[in-house]
Amino acid sequence: MGKLLFFDIDGTLIDVKLDIRSITDETKKSLDELKENGHDVFLATGRCKCFIVPGVFSYPFSGYVTCNGAYVEYKNQCLYKAVVPAEAIKATQAISDQLNFNYYFESNDYIYIRDKKDPKHIAFAKQWGMRDEVCVDEFDPEAIESYIGMIVVNDKKDIPAMVEALSPYFEIQRHQSDYSFDLTLRGESKAVGINHLVEAMGKDIKDTIAFGDGRNDIEMLEEVGIGVAMGNACQEAKSVADYITDTIDNDGISKALMNFDLIDYRKL
Repeated sequence: MGKLLFFDIDGTLIDVKLDIRSITDETKKSLDELKENGHDVFLATGRCKCFIVPGVFSYPFSGYVTCNGAYVEYKNQCLYKAVVPAEAIKATQAISDQLNFNYYFESNDYIYIRDKKDPKHIAFAKQWGMRDEVCVDEFDPEAIESYIGMIVVNDKKDIPAMVEALSPYFEIQRHQSDYSFDLTLRGESKAVGINHLVEAMGKDIKDTIAFGDGRNDIEMLEEVGIGVAMGNACQEAKSVADYITDTIDNDGISKALMNFDLIDYRKL
């Protein structure tokens, strides 16, 4: 029976810190072989669709679990979505104005931000591939639909105030950077999104495999049939994984797939 495989983006398929901004040719070869062998491949990412860089989005995935599981799409149809309430956005705006943080609320087509002209936002957007044309800094929190937030603090001493203000609404998950955080709606996770997709497809969660590296991958790695942590993963992700593979730049995905006999063995 074909497996359902889920791949995180940052730190798993690409690594902007290493200037790996596209799926490597070796990994593409492995993903193609998976599909030829009757398996389905999906993205499972904290990014929204308009924030997925071209070097990843151009690959023909079977579907998408985006926004840390709060938006799920299969065959161009939305299977599940959880919308950030206006009061959560307003609370984020208030603490950001007070302490001069940048915030981001992500939908499929737009990212709603504090100030497009802010130099720190411009640098952040350039580093992570956030396109200017999808960023909107004038909007009504009552009128938009977003599925995840993100916040960037300026100083670690400000983190407790941010957590106190926003934890009633969000699970606050620190990125590998010490200054940026996912704001995932309470009760949502990649594991929740994957379960919605698995159920809609009439499959069994035991037939799923996921690859990840970050703190927002922990629930996913615990939930699926086989959870694979990248060699560059944070310790929290490695501690819950069933298998730890090599790093992106050392073909970690292909090595794990060969280990589980999902693709033919080849020397790397």
